[in-house]
Amino acid sequence: MARLTDLPYEILFELLLYSTNEELVTVCRWTYFCLRQPTPRLCYKFVRQRGKWRKARVIASALQYKFLSVGLLDQIERHEAELLRPLKKGKRSKSGRDERLLSDIRLPGRLFALDSTESLPASRKPRPISKKRKRRNGNGGKSAVVGTVASGNQQRFDLVKRLLKMGLAVSGERGNTGLLLSAKAGNLPMVRLLLRHGADAVAGGDNKALLMAIVYGHLDVAKRLVKAGAPVSSLALRYAVQKSHYQIIAWLMKVGAAPDMVTIQLLDKLV
Repeated sequence: MARLTDLPYEILFELLLYSTNEELVTVCRWTYFCLRQPTPRLCYKFVRQRGKWRKARVIASALQYKFLSVGLLDQIERHEAELLRPLKKGKRSKSGRDERLLSDIRLPGRLFALDSTESLPASRKPRPISKKRKRRNGNGGKSAVVGTVASGNQQRFDLVKRLLKMGLAVSGERGNTGLLLSAKAGNLPMVRLLLRHGADAVAGGDNKALLMAIVYGHLDVAKRLVKAGAPVSSLALRYAVQKSHYQIIAWLMKVGAAPDMVTIQLLDKLV
């Protein structure tokens, strides 16, 4: 008699993803372990099958699921030799379908969410503790903290950083979403990361990223966007006056923002 554990892992994953019954995976311990606590290796096998062994499709498939992690991306890079590379732009595969390029994949908006209860992500990893410092700390050379779990903000930052390193692009219209969401949330490390990898500071020509940062009162983000080429306009000054962000108002006027008639009337009301 066939058992549930005899099913391929692709089918087992499908059962979990498309079923709302949590008791489905409690029929045996092995199934519960594989489905409720999937390892990066098992997740890689699943997205590899979903992506039809094509690297770009495998990554695009991994972005759809919540089990996306740096460990999963490590598995994709570690087994890159067994994945088929996409064809050059404009060429077609033997089946007649255009192969997807890494630069055409859009990063999901959930990776740019910022939890206000947590600290901002660190753009650089802490330096490893040297042997001399370990001896000074005592405990037989062992650190007092055995291990720390990265915050959600840090995990999302590390994921975006790794995906950009793998070849995903944030330039053009597809990259505007991440920059807009990061500017709105005041996520300065993420804004720096996206700009460093070619994100457009003007955000398609309408300067939305700078306006978002000003409306929500993120002065540091606004300064970084202006440094990257975002123009300072009277509209930006008007938004700052409407929201009563006095530090941003002073900074905008210092860098040359000229108030229009509507902004002058609003300034008179503030005074």
